[in-house]
This record gives sequence, C-alpha cells and structure tokens, in this order.
Amino acid sequence: MARRPHRSIVAAETLSETVANVRTALSHGGVSLLAVTGASNVTGEILPIKELAALAHEFGARIVVDAAQLAPHRRINIAAADVDYLVFSGHKLYAPFGAGVLVGRPDWLDAGTPHLAGGGAVREARLDSVSWATGPARHEGGSPNVLGAATLARATQVIASLDHDEWHAHEAAIRSHLVEGLKEIDGVTVHQIFSDTDPEDTIGVVNFSLQGYDAGLVAAYLAAEHGIGLRDGRFCAHPLLKRLGLPSGSLRASFGVGSRLEDATRLIAGIQALKSNGLGWDYVVDAGRWVPANDHRSYPEWAPNTPGTAGAAPCSID
Repeated sequence: MARRPHRSIVAAETLSETVANVRTALSHGGVSLLAVTGASNVTGEILPIKELAALAHEFGARIVVDAAQLAPHRRINIAAADVDYLVFSGHKLYAPFGAGVLVGRPDWLDAGTPHLAGGGAVREARLDSVSWATGPARHEGGSPNVLGAATLARATQVIASLDHDEWHAHEAAIRSHLVEGLKEIDGVTVHQIFSDTDPEDTIGVVNFSLQGYDAGLVAAYLAAEHGIGLRDGRFCAHPLLKRLGLPSGSLRASFGVGSRLEDATRLIAGIQALKSNGLGWDYVVDAGRWVPANDHRSYPEWAPNTPGTAGAAPCSID
C-alpha cells in the first residue's frame, strides 16, 4: 500500500477495543512508527505501552512514547517495555522550563535531518554541502542549555529516589478522594476516555465539568474566591474534548508528589460552595479569559496592571 505521512486511530469506547484497532491498522502494513501517549494529559488514563510496543514490533514498526505526563507519575523501564523512543518534558518533572528529553535507538536519529542547524551539530561545513555530526550533538545545534540540562538531571535523580509504592499510593489516595467527592456533587461529571479504565491505571489528573457553568468561569471563581489553581480549556486536545461532548473545554485538576489530601478536600468544598451559594464576585471576560470584575487586590510590583492583558491559556481558544 502507498505510504502516507501519518494517520490517526480514534479511541474506541474501551481500551481493549482501541488496542485491537491499533493491531488492525498495523496489520495493513506501511507503518514505520507508532506514536502513542504514555498517559493522557486530559484524563490521566495510562496506555499499555508494553503491549503496544509488542504490537508495533510484530508488524515491523517502531514505537515512540510521549511520556510527558507519565514520567512524573510512574517509573518507566524502557528496556522492559521494549520502547524504541521515549520523550518527556523537564518542567513536568519539576525542573525549569526549556529542557526536554528524547532518548532512543541511534540509527534513525543519526540518519535524520538535524533538528536545529548550528554549531556543534556540524562535523564539517563546505560551500556547497555539509557533513552532520552523529549522536546527541546532531540535534542540539547552538549553545547548549547547560542550566536546563543540569536542573533536569537533578530533578530526575530526585524522582528516581522516591519509593515507588509510596509514591503511587500517595497519588492514588488523592485521586480516589477527589473523584469520589466530585461525583457526589449534583451536576458534576468526571470524564474519562475509556469505559473499561482500571483506576489503578491512572495518574494524578482528574478532568471534570460542572453543568450550567463555563469551565473558564469555574476556574476563575476557584482561583479568586478559594485560592485554588486549576487548568481550564481544551488542553491541546481539541478532537478529544469534542468527542467527550465538551467543545468549549473542561476543568483539569492535577497533583503530584507535593500535593496533599487536603488540597483535594478544598477543591471539593469549593465546587460545593459554588453549587450552594453561587458566585461571590462579579466576573467579566478580559482578553478571552474570565477574570474578577471587582478584584481590588493590588498587583505585585513586578506584574503589569494593564487592562486587556489577562491573556489566554494555550490551546484554550482557536
């Protein structure tokens, strides 16, 4: 069959059906690389990467796992899972912004077009051609982000030092408490992709919506009146939000090693208060985002107080 640049597999009702659909797609041939997410950044559901890697290899393909959401919540053994390529972001591991990781088999990386053309990526430059370096240098042209690399390395050391069982139990307890508490509130829906997801196969992410309220308004209310920070919008996953019946977005609560059970309790109480008492402040839309209209708190010296600059969260609007 003719090769296409890429094709997508739409998630089925269940995870088991979705894996079966992946098998069918791979069996048709013409697939070089299977790209999957390790854990959904929208709902926190974990995909069976070891099983998917085996499927890819069975049909002559390789697999790349986007572990940006998985790495901060689960220990990943690349060799045991037989993963060809793994990528993740530094800031998701509590390191500063600006650094990330791509690790994997070197042959394709050494043969591929350099990610950035610049000093360090070049072995020899000529007037009419160039010879590129191999290894990591090939894709790291220009001045290296030394601080980013050092802080990311330290962050991975800290994460690796955690007791895995305690780490998982900590997050699982918070997630269970939050999900059960939210489900008890009339009008709240907790969203997930697959109907057969095992609660054990989830990370510290809970996605939900409140009937009758725009997600951005709920987020602004929680921030202003309860001191709770949530993400709202479409989370750079617009097709999934449409499938979930949430074309304008939803709410996402995220937690990790520094979170506490009390944080989930406060969030539940905040939603309950909104249902019982309504909004305590007035809110308006400023630059595409809900903000308090009567917030008289002073801005810190370093923050600009310019009307119309509330800004929009990435991927929250078209």
